[in-house]
Amino acid sequence: MKAIIFDLDGTLVDSAPDIAWGINRMLAVHGLPEQEVRTIERLTGEGATALVAKVYEQIGQVVDQGRVVRDTAIYLAYYRQRPAEESVLYADTAAALPALHAAGVRLAVCTNKVQSLAEAVLRHFGIDHLFEIVVGSDTTRQRKPHPAPLQHALAHLQVATEDAVFIGDTVIDRDTALAAGIAFRVVDWGNGPLVDVPAKQRLQHFADLLPAPGAT
Repeated sequence: MKAIIFDLDGTLVDSAPDIAWGINRMLAVHGLPEQEVRTIERLTGEGATALVAKVYEQIGQVVDQGRVVRDTAIYLAYYRQRPAEESVLYADTAAALPALHAAGVRLAVCTNKVQSLAEAVLRHFGIDHLFEIVVGSDTTRQRKPHPAPLQHALAHLQVATEDAVFIGDTVIDRDTALAAGIAFRVVDWGNGPLVDVPAKQRLQHFADLLPAPGAT
């Protein structure tokens, strides 16, 4: 394994509290009720516009696409104010990622979060320098589950699909890996675990990805 590509939200970072803060500020603009953090978390994974649309569906509000687009801009403006104030790293991210990097494993992020916001979150935790590329929802023409974002990351890394693995927490991540022809592992947190993923594809600690001592 030469490269590991990670999803961000729900995989490396529990960003649900800050995402929910931005969504709830957007709802407050319209006098709509605040939603629970974990309720909003379950609606994430497909990008900001899809999230706003799903939130309105969740609360029974019928809005047109123009309203969704405008309110997505409002949400993102709030979210950019504090993209990681209450967010935390999952599991052993803080220790395992530097160890993987030191072991020569090339690292990347592939997320449906806007690229600049993804980079801001990684900078907040001081791990941005570990990743050679961050592919966001606006980096390529398509977003996950289309294979283009993963393919873009692999092309940048100059790593073949058989020499890389994609790690995520949702069906979207699994389908992206399948479409790109890359191995997939699912974390046991975030929006997971995915019940139909075999045990051998589950991941409880990022340190489990470290090369065995003496491996080449």
